[in-house]
Amino acid sequence: MSSILTWPTIAFSLDFPTIEAVLSMKMQLPELLMPGGSLEKIQVAFRYGADAVYCGCPMFSLRTRENNVTEEDMKKVVALARKLNKKVYVTVNAFPHQFLIKMLEKHFKFLEELKPDGIIFADIGVLAVANEFAPSIEKHLSVQTSTMNIPAIKTWWDLGVRRVICAREMAIREVAIIHKMMPEMEFEYFVHGAVCMAYSGRCILSSFTGGRDANCGACNHTCRWNYQVYDDDGRKVNVAEHFENADKVQTGGCGCGKSKAKDLREFEGVEFAEEELRQDQMIPIEQDFHGTHIMSSRDMCMIEYLKDIQAGGVCSLKVEGRNKTPYYVATVARAYREALDNLAAGKEFDPVLWEEIHATANRGFFPGFLRGKPEKGDIQYEGNQSTCHKEFCGVVTKCENGRIEFIAKNRIETGAEVEFVMSQRVDDFMVTATDFKFGEESVEVLHGGNTNKVASFACEKEVPVGTFIRQKTKNPSLKPREAAAASYAV
Repeated sequence: MSSILTWPTIAFSLDFPTIEAVLSMKMQLPELLMPGGSLEKIQVAFRYGADAVYCGCPMFSLRTRENNVTEEDMKKVVALARKLNKKVYVTVNAFPHQFLIKMLEKHFKFLEELKPDGIIFADIGVLAVANEFAPSIEKHLSVQTSTMNIPAIKTWWDLGVRRVICAREMAIREVAIIHKMMPEMEFEYFVHGAVCMAYSGRCILSSFTGGRDANCGACNHTCRWNYQVYDDDGRKVNVAEHFENADKVQTGGCGCGKSKAKDLREFEGVEFAEEELRQDQMIPIEQDFHGTHIMSSRDMCMIEYLKDIQAGGVCSLKVEGRNKTPYYVATVARAYREALDNLAAGKEFDPVLWEEIHATANRGFFPGFLRGKPEKGDIQYEGNQSTCHKEFCGVVTKCENGRIEFIAKNRIETGAEVEFVMSQRVDDFMVTATDFKFGEESVEVLHGGNTNKVASFACEKEVPVGTFIRQKTKNPSLKPREAAAASYAV
């Protein structure tokens, strides 16, 4: 008996379309697709410019922490989207164990009645269940499948898939080639957010180091942990200890004979790892007195490359971040909305939008795999902490009688220059916050984290409820990245 498996023949054309046919294709403006980790975040995304959101119940999607969307919430989300002419895609992209299948069937029956605009899945068994219990809803292939070639895409098409969420490791030139050969398939492309150090996010580091399954939505982000370096004798390499025991050096120039310790940076070194069979291919391991972060990627941002991404045939620009704050959702959505509107109007990218992007917490930015393989500097060896140029202070809850009432989210002092983040950047304005009150008590400083009392300050302007308040960060450590479009061509 033969043990060879026979696979079905996949028929497709390898002929490229003519130049005339490509030029005649109508390039539509891609939709802006934002994360919806809660009902509040979804409402914020729509208010600040998103065309669509993706959300899912924690049991069936790859985000369990800070993601509390319920089926009842989904009813409200779909109703809101229909009212605003927006779209909703439901994530069912976990890799479920067998005991979840009956619950999954029930969930798909619910979705069939709800009628969202698409279901995002990763497991082929989930697709089979979805086709049986939610046959009328469009199926979208998750980034978790790492799909990046025409034979695979053609196979998924034959199984009923109508949109492929491109693997993060795909360059836009690859997407363009596939789109030209399969223009009937829709392509979604990640343009912003955290990047996982595993193939399309399919990682088991978290399972080994913390017993939490990343492929069921419980990743503990092992790749961003702080790793200590040891010498050949098993002793911890402690830069701070070297600093404390450092030899004193003579100060130059004055001849006074005074001494000072060496600068700490002199004890922060770069060591190298070399694999046994790949000699001379040195991998840098940079360490400071905090340790080393050899797997912590910078965050992805492609806001200045939207024209190239549109030309590649992408129909949807996806932003990562269902676990991020509503402020993050608002700021990023607004920046990309403005960039897309400028693109539609034939305008060049406005570098001031980098300031907006850096107003959210980030680990530094790089353009992902847009141009191909990552380059030197795309790993954040110096640490895993996020930084930003502007700090989220609170959310407006009421505006009347010359006062702004808000929920404080971070420390804010009387006399601070605060900025109101409106739905469009041109409408933003700043005021000097004075006459602070926490409840009925006058205070000099407000602190975040206590929502039992209403905080307020004097403000004569009218501000819509739900508007975000921010202030400049006192000690930002990152500078906005300068526009680099001139150095890149698809």
